[in-house]
Amino acid sequence: KQWYQRRVRGRTGQSEETLLQCAYSEVLSSQTRAQEDIADVLDQGKHVTVTIIKRPQEALGFALISSGPGSIIPTVIVSSIRPASPAYKTELLNVGNQLLEINGRSLVGLSYEAIISYIRSLLPSTKIEMQVVPGSPVLVIELIRPDLKYPLGFSVKDGHITTLVRGSIGERAGVRVGHRIIAINGESTVTLDHDSIAGILLSETGKLLLKTMPSQIFNLMLGLEEPEYL
Repeated sequence: KQWYQRRVRGRTGQSEETLLQCAYSEVLSSQTRAQEDIADVLDQGKHVTVTIIKRPQEALGFALISSGPGSIIPTVIVSSIRPASPAYKTELLNVGNQLLEINGRSLVGLSYEAIISYIRSLLPSTKIEMQVVPGSPVLVIELIRPDLKYPLGFSVKDGHITTLVRGSIGERAGVRVGHRIIAINGESTVTLDHDSIAGILLSETGKLLLKTMPSQIFNLMLGLEEPEYL
């Protein structure tokens, strides 16, 4: 190895470690991130106005979760809608929609707690108008790893993404902490155990297509959690 490093330095003036770092930089530069989220937010033509009409103090009938770390637009996402509720009757609000504005106030950049507090303050109202971006709770992520020596840059526990390394392949691709992996390369991972999912992620090279959704929405769909309706 020392002979190889001297030979590399003699030809390029760079060490093996430096060359590996350069190669990893090339891998990262080839890893593009889908920009649909930011494009949809900037394009007001894709926004939908949802008007909820209700009785004073009547619940709106939808639950929210934070968009979470790694999201391009920090806001909240509709995680559940109660049947027959005022929100349900609009026929415009769906699970996965991003909320941008309520009654003229932007929600982008506010903490989850601040948004929930603000919405609860509006419950005495009989009319609430929201600007939302339609979307699916399922996120499609394409990872590119030409060789196993390049780590994906995120950790998984029982199918849930728990940590993400800044500047990694995963972050560049749009992997999000707090999401549950539901499919890899078109194959469902819902019934797979931790070792099986980890084994696939550790052994695959080339293009790796993940489908993920927020863990809270995943748990709600399976009945593992109860929604907290507003």
